[in-house]
Amino acid sequence: MIEFYISILAGIVTAIIIAAVTKWLWPSFQDKCLYKGIRVAGAWEISEVRNGKTVKAGKIHLKQKGRVITGSSTRTKTRDGKKSERHFKYHGFTCGKQITLTFEDAKGVGFDTGTYVFMVQNDGSTMLGMATFHGKTENKIVSEPRTLTKVVA
Repeated sequence: MIEFYISILAGIVTAIIIAAVTKWLWPSFQDKCLYKGIRVAGAWEISEVRNGKTVKAGKIHLKQKGRVITGSSTRTKTRDGKKSERHFKYHGFTCGKQITLTFEDAKGVGFDTGTYVFMVQNDGSTMLGMATFHGKTENKIVSEPRTLTKVVA
């Protein structure tokens, strides 16, 4: 009977070890030791051009595990220059120096969703790309240039 209890205990310990390795150790090892691509985690200023002037429109915070990127942003200005406090969430990935992110309104308001596609510049602190989304005022798909600039802490 004691062998039965030992085998149950061994099964439980094995399950705990497997869970720990697959949930915490392997992803961390994979990200830190095996992934050799670009790193974009951190805070970035979002800039866009309006009436010929570059305007800071918000800030995005990105997290990265390997080539998978998640994040959130706060948009402080609307496209027509008014103050805003809209929040968006992001998910995407890297491929070489390209970053592709899908975004959506964090509250699901107005079904605002779209994509960012950026190229990380050689300085590692600038991303140039496009935002593509449905423009409500235009009632069509809009693509506009965006620049992300790394915020130095």
